[in-house]
Amino acid sequence: MANDLRDKGIEIANDAVRDDNAGNYEDAINKYCKAAEYLMTATKYEKNPVTLKTIREKSLEYVQRAEALKQGLAGKGAGGKKAGGGGGSKEEEEESEDDDVEPEPLTEEQLAKAEAEMKEELSKLIGMESVKKQMEQLCKQLSLDIRRRAEGHNTLDAIRHMMFTGNPGVGKTTVSRLVARLYHQLGVSAKDSVVEVQKGDLVAGYVNQTAMKTAKKIKEARGGILFVDEAYQLTQALQRGQSDFSGEAIDEMMKVMNETGRKSVTFVFAGYKKEMDEFVQYNAGLESRIKYRFHFDDYTVPDLCKIVNIKIKAKGYKMTADAEKNLNAIIDKNTTADLRSKYNGRLTDNLLQWAADCMNQRLDLTASGEQLITLTKDDLSEAIKKFQLARPPQKKDPALLGGEQVEQQFKMWGIQHLSAFFVRAGYRQLVDLIHLSKQDIMALGVTKDAEVRRAVQLVERLKQEHRKESLEMDALFVDPDSVDVKTWLEKRSLGEFAKLFERHRVDFEVLGDLTYEDLKEMGLNEVGPRRRIHRQIVQWRDDREAKKADAIRSRMQVQENKAYLESQQQNVDDRLQHLKASLGESGYVTGLRPSSG
Repeated sequence: MANDLRDKGIEIANDAVRDDNAGNYEDAINKYCKAAEYLMTATKYEKNPVTLKTIREKSLEYVQRAEALKQGLAGKGAGGKKAGGGGGSKEEEEESEDDDVEPEPLTEEQLAKAEAEMKEELSKLIGMESVKKQMEQLCKQLSLDIRRRAEGHNTLDAIRHMMFTGNPGVGKTTVSRLVARLYHQLGVSAKDSVVEVQKGDLVAGYVNQTAMKTAKKIKEARGGILFVDEAYQLTQALQRGQSDFSGEAIDEMMKVMNETGRKSVTFVFAGYKKEMDEFVQYNAGLESRIKYRFHFDDYTVPDLCKIVNIKIKAKGYKMTADAEKNLNAIIDKNTTADLRSKYNGRLTDNLLQWAADCMNQRLDLTASGEQLITLTKDDLSEAIKKFQLARPPQKKDPALLGGEQVEQQFKMWGIQHLSAFFVRAGYRQLVDLIHLSKQDIMALGVTKDAEVRRAVQLVERLKQEHRKESLEMDALFVDPDSVDVKTWLEKRSLGEFAKLFERHRVDFEVLGDLTYEDLKEMGLNEVGPRRRIHRQIVQWRDDREAKKADAIRSRMQVQENKAYLESQQQNVDDRLQHLKASLGESGYVTGLRPSSG
């Protein structure tokens, strides 16, 4: 089947990755090409459109990497970072380990200054009362640890990783930068930088590459903070028992989470409360390594008013006294708690942008002085209405990325508002949905009877389509030694029943579905012959998958020999050109785009 060709292609690609990492770039180029050739052959037999898209994406990745290596070998840097793409030499890494000298311990004056600066920074944060309290406790603990070490005492716990939970726009990224500055000022970390990543920055589409991508980001964040946004995406597929390379990313992070010292990485995992609770429960070792847990509440209306005032002053603008007095009422009456929860801090950005647009429409070209920078009550009242009439473009919820196919399918069925339940739970491809039962759908949060019925109908339809594609694949690969059912019967010493099967128009597409009762209805009333035929059908049906696999393996061997001969006759440029042409003919790409892996 196409699965065999695909698996063989990925197996060769994994060998290519190993050669790539080892610096055997010429071997890696040939193997990347061969892997892509296998996958492109697999597309000829693959019927599932979702899988077909994935296979072509893999082919594109391998072609891109082969081209990058070929270009690297053509230049001077073939053996270094540019060609290998996997980092510098061991000597370079060891050299970077020694380029940061341990600083002198903080003096009492320096410590007091750092504490005062952090207290001042915390006072600037709007809302976040519980977070600010936890930050003050953290600052106090770190300060006491510094004093303990200064007096020659040990500290009890060096783990400093964190989990931030809350809705978008509540300041999780802002506080992570504050933590980075605090750690740096107190000498806990070597840098005050924050490297922000999501699942796509860590996870690749095939074995070994995920570990490489994650290790690269960890190295980039050394001495500072690695902020993993929407971290729960790393475990959703794994928790459902589905194959996913995210486990490699988690394993790679856990390898370094017990490291201590100024140059170690501090991990901050962030996301929605419910999903993040499930994330840490996935692995007991992961949960034990996260010491601090901060929950960010949604901003209240008074909080949003304070943020608006701060941003207006920062831009050098003003509000009329009437606008400032009514700002709280304007926001409270024209937005719902649900809408504010969805936007949080971003609500203030949109409000001010639209209020400025209203001001520009109101003013004429002769305006001057403070008229040009003063927002009125009417400006704000008109602007706030746009949240209900014309929602602004927003950054898509990261939890829903990659679920476009599912969203489109739900839209076709008129229940697009339910797609988020499924995509957020990790059901991002249509093939993921075919295993869902009615109980599974209700467990995802679909509660209204009509919506449950609609979702069940959608899933059933997808199951039917999947079944149809499976049967079409079965029709392609039947017993290679039997041209028809008559021959099949004769080979099994059952030729006397050929006319009966012909009369009932039994062919290979229905042979495997015949039951013991079906045979009786066909006129096989005698128990002996009926059982004999049924046993042969059951055996044939059970053996059919193996026979199909054998047939494909034979084709695969022919293809491998053909690819080998072609590789001897063609140079790398010809092979890459042929692969790119094949991808173009498939309608998938017209040119190579930057690789994601």
